[in-house]
Amino acid sequence: MFSKSVQRVSVPTSRMANLRLAKRFTSYQTGSEGATAASGSFGQKEKAIENQYARAQDAEKLKLLREALHKQEKDTAALKKDLEALEKKHSETK
Repeated sequence: MFSKSVQRVSVPTSRMANLRLAKRFTSYQTGSEGATAASGSFGQKEKAIENQYARAQDAEKLKLLREALHKQEKDTAALKKDLEALEKKHSETK
């Protein structure tokens, strides 16, 4: 995870000071990668799972809406039938 990088430290006081080396530790990781792994294959898999869940939820909602629409259409047809019967009865009484 960490690598050693070597950097020359230049101190103008003596020639030997120029030869001193400073050790630093740097990380290979850049950006916001880390515990959440927002990029890479884990992120792609997580996004695919979220999309699959969203599609399943949308499919369930559509199923419920279609059932409600079918019931509403059935009720509307029954009301139209009743209305026609009342209009016919009303026209006969005149």
